[in-house]
Amino acid sequence: MSFPLVGNPSDPLFGPLISIIIPVRNEAALLKNCLRSIHDLDYPRDKIEVIIADGMSTDDSAETARQYGAKVVTNEKMTVSPGRNIAFNHSSGEIIAFTDADCVVDANWIKNSLKYFDDANVACVGGPNLTPSNERDFGKAVGFVFNQSIFAAGSIHARKLNEIRAVRSIPGCNAVYRKDALSKVMPIDESLLTCDDTELNQRLIDNGYKLLYTPDVFVWHYRRPNPRRLWKQMYRYAIGRLQVGKRDKRMINIMHIMIGLGLPISLLLLIFSPALFLLLVLAYLSILFYSFIVSLAEMSSIRISLYVPIAITIILCAWSAGFVRELVYPYKKTGGTR
Repeated sequence: MSFPLVGNPSDPLFGPLISIIIPVRNEAALLKNCLRSIHDLDYPRDKIEVIIADGMSTDDSAETARQYGAKVVTNEKMTVSPGRNIAFNHSSGEIIAFTDADCVVDANWIKNSLKYFDDANVACVGGPNLTPSNERDFGKAVGFVFNQSIFAAGSIHARKLNEIRAVRSIPGCNAVYRKDALSKVMPIDESLLTCDDTELNQRLIDNGYKLLYTPDVFVWHYRRPNPRRLWKQMYRYAIGRLQVGKRDKRMINIMHIMIGLGLPISLLLLIFSPALFLLLVLAYLSILFYSFIVSLAEMSSIRISLYVPIAITIILCAWSAGFVRELVYPYKKTGGTR
């Protein structure tokens, strides 16, 4: 089933109905920017419904959503995956688009995505999530790190690439699905702390569908604004990745494991082979210095470049800490904020 855009955009037959689903908890300020960008989409407004899954917010998130004409549903479990499940059950669109409150969508986000569904085997499309130009310096440093293949652990979605690719997963901050395919694999697994989108997308692939990275379907994604929140993000991501990896080894790779074991291996080297530990430290410092130089050449900002080694260290250490925690003491609960 394809969704051609034929005729005048003001024509009521122009394009399918789109349901845009956004899980939210205490993100009113960011949500406002996200909803403004959706309001400005180059697509008929009467063909878009926005569904906010509000995770019991204590700020103005729900009211902000209503001010922009969004439908608000209550997510008592408060986390992302149940929010998407609840909103999906309230959706009417032929196309389901997932994004997050800390994203700003491109004006052609929906329109560009639809042409890829001419191929009936394509279940989902999504492209890069880019760092906004008005992001804080620390966030820009994080965005730079995510855009480097050595730190991406196989993921290409925070990277800006120019070619269309079949991929194994598309993150929920920028994922546009055909509903008939998504209906076959919903609901999302709520037992996972993170990486529920990875598990969902694997089930689509197992059902014979394709997922496409498409460079013209993009969003701007604000990064975690400070070291503490970046640590929490990467710590949780590592737990979720090992959770899904223990279920299906296809969803974890050697880079996930190597970085995950980085802290305990370093500790063992420090105890039993100080010389090797020193070599490891020198190699690591060389990588940090190289990353600083490359970022300085690319962004021409000493301040941002000085944050890059900090961001790299947080990302690697937090990932290893979360990985080891899940390895030794598996996570049982999924409550809390994202």
